[in-house]
This record gives sequence, C-alpha cells and structure tokens, in this order.
Amino acid sequence: MVISTPDAASPAQDGDLPTRTFGPPASVVIGTLVVGVVFLVVLEFLVIISFVGQRLWREPALMHDLVFTLPLLIWVLIAIAVTVVCLRVLTSWLHIDEDGFVLRSLFRRTRTARWQDVGLVIAARDIDRGSPAAEALDAPETAYDGVYVMDSAGRRILAVSSRFFGPRAQEMTLHRAREAGVRIEHIDAISHVELREQAPQAMSFVDRHPNPLLVALILFYIGHNLLTFIVWGL
Repeated sequence: MVISTPDAASPAQDGDLPTRTFGPPASVVIGTLVVGVVFLVVLEFLVIISFVGQRLWREPALMHDLVFTLPLLIWVLIAIAVTVVCLRVLTSWLHIDEDGFVLRSLFRRTRTARWQDVGLVIAARDIDRGSPAAEALDAPETAYDGVYVMDSAGRRILAVSSRFFGPRAQEMTLHRAREAGVRIEHIDAISHVELREQAPQAMSFVDRHPNPLLVALILFYIGHNLLTFIVWGL
C-alpha cells in the first residue's frame, strides 16, 4: 500500500538549516568497526587459531601448495574486502549546496551532480522490506527510511540514508531540491515491491535482496571454516 503526501515547504528557517557537509555519525563509526571485527576475527576464529596454534608459517607447503595455502589466501582476501568496505564507509562525506552535491570517500568513484540534472526526489518515510533481516535497516522515527535522488531517466543518482549521514543530511537534500525547483514526492508508507515498481533503480541490490545475501554470507563462512578444518585441522 502506498500513502503519498504532497510536498510542502519546510518549517525550518534559514538560521535553523543544518550544515552543508555531512559524514558518518558516531554510531555508524562504532557500528562499522564492530562489524569489521566480527567479519574479520570472530567469524574467522577457527582459521586464526589453526594458523597461529600450529605455527603454520613454518610449514614448507605454505605458499607452495595451493590447497594448503587456500584457507590463508581466502582469509587475506576477506581482510582486504572488509578493510575496503570499512574505509569506504568511515571516510565518506556528502557536500550539499545550492548548486548540487558531491559524494566522496576512499575506494569510491566521486559522485557529482547539479540540481538541474535531477528529475525527481523520492522521500519515503517508511519502507516495508518484508523480512526481519531487512527490517534491521529501518530508519529512526524522526528520519526518512530513504531519500532517493533520481535523474530524468529514472536512474538513481544518490541515496541519502539517515543511517550513514543522519536526518539533517536528508533535511538539507530536500531543502536544496525544493529551492532548485526539483519535484519531490513524499511517501508516508510503501512496500519495497511497490517502490521497485514505481522507481526500479531507487533501491540498491543489497536493499532489494537482503535475505539471499545474508544466507550467502553464512554459507561462505561455514564453507571457509570447514575447508580450514579439513586442510589444517585444529
């Protein structure tokens, strides 16, 4: 079910407007570091204790036998991937002004757009994702679940999340879009299926398929630990 409300001028006065540059809040920084430790250490605990406990760096087969080296190689690849993702989140910043916006971070292509390139801004207050894993992404009650900046062809230019940039970034996005004469569509409640039908490219692949990705991650870590046990033992 979709419940939409027309756009209205923000009650905030110019003096009450938030700052123009936004980065991840403290909760995101802490959460990112915790998630990084979980994926890199906790879920890889068997690999780490097997490698250190048996002092496998002394084994002649290490780095010479592919099967024997594979558990370590996978752990290194995981370490690189986790580090890249964490740095990408922690170093991200979004600058919004009357001309447009710029999104930058390490390991991310800089995204720049002017307001005249924007065709529509979708501000969804509540998105029903239909699964417990996805509902963990719900925004605070004071924020929009998602603010999606779309071009005239319906392609997503930017998603302003209250989780990564805070509700003030969403407020500034809507204020600047309204100021530039961009059409804003406010949605009070919508399901992820209806949003995908209305704006197919608004939500990312992760937003659309949280459960399969979660299952794939679980299976991957189980497989890596089983491989480690079979090749290295305990």
